[in-house]
Amino acid sequence: MSGRRRSPLQRCPICDSALRHVQVASLGAVTANIPWEMHAGQCPTHGWFQAEVISRPPREIFPVSRPGGVAQATTVDGHVVYAFPTRWNTQNTLKTVDPFDSTWWAVDWDQLPMDKPVSAVGSSDATADASQPEATGSRA
Repeated sequence: MSGRRRSPLQRCPICDSALRHVQVASLGAVTANIPWEMHAGQCPTHGWFQAEVISRPPREIFPVSRPGGVAQATTVDGHVVYAFPTRWNTQNTLKTVDPFDSTWWAVDWDQLPMDKPVSAVGSSDATADASQPEATGSRA
C-alpha cells in the first residue's frame, strides 16, 4: 500500500462534492506488521474527512478537525453523526477484495438514522429518492 498517490476518498460523504487537498499518508506497520494508511480530503462546505485503510476497505469515514486530527461530530438533517459507515462495514470481511475499490468506500446510508441527503444523490446512487431532505452539514 505504500507509495499510493490516489485515494478512493474523492467525494464528500454528505454532499457528494469533490474533495480538495486529498492526502494519503502512510502510518507504518501499526499492528502485526500490516501497513496502515490514512486517507483524508476537505469538502469546501463540510470540512475534513478521513478514513484508515488496513489491508481492507475502511469501515467508517470520520469527520475530523484536520488530517490526522480529532474526530468530531457533524449534523446531517438534524441528526448528530460521528462517523459515516461504508458499504464494507456490513460485508463478510473474510472475503478478499481490493481495499482501494471505491465501491466499498461509499457511505451505507441504511446504517444511519436519516435518509441520504438530496445533495448526496449523484451518479453513484441513481436510485435514491429525490424527495429526501437536504443535509445541513453543520459541525456539532
